[in-house]
Amino acid sequence: MRRLVFAAASAADSARVTGLVLFSVLLLTASCGYQSQLAGSRGGASTALNGAYEQPTRVAVLGLRNDSPEPWLDHIVADAVRREIGSRAAFDLRNDPQTAELVVRGRIRPLDTKSQSFSRFVSALEYGLTLQLDLEVVLASGNVVRLDSTTLTESDVYLASPDIEVTRTNRLEALRRLSDILASRLADSIEMLERPIPKKPMGPATQRPPSSPAATEERG
Repeated sequence: MRRLVFAAASAADSARVTGLVLFSVLLLTASCGYQSQLAGSRGGASTALNGAYEQPTRVAVLGLRNDSPEPWLDHIVADAVRREIGSRAAFDLRNDPQTAELVVRGRIRPLDTKSQSFSRFVSALEYGLTLQLDLEVVLASGNVVRLDSTTLTESDVYLASPDIEVTRTNRLEALRRLSDILASRLADSIEMLERPIPKKPMGPATQRPPSSPAATEERG
């Protein structure tokens, strides 16, 4: 009889322990706030910010006006810009500007080419090359934001050669490098437009102290 009572008590204790364990698991699950991670994306990868998923910004890049002597430079720069924007999860590159929230447009300024060094026969050994872009972003509201031209300016050096084709190839490679650099800066600038740096609040030292009632009475 004692054995039966002891077995019944043990079973009751086990049931209570099991119930406490199940209750603790349910409580932890509720407190962790699990939610579905199956968030849909609109033509691109979604970006997780503060636990919330944001849709990528739709961006279109129009053909650039080429004011340089290089006939294919507009294609080189535009391809670099599209490649950089398309590689970032924050953007969704669109071919049709009508479906885009931001539209990039502008021109390529005339190239600045200067001789950097010379041989003793007064022939140039290398040239300095500066690429500058004038670009602006058309917002969905219709407003236009002109980007800083100093940010979209960069220089490089390429070697000269007695072979004209070699010099031409070196110059083209320098233009490709410059295009990639400016494309990265452009994408950074667009991201700043989407997520501007918040303005810092005024500190106690910069705030104007309230006037005291006594001072008000004296002025009166």
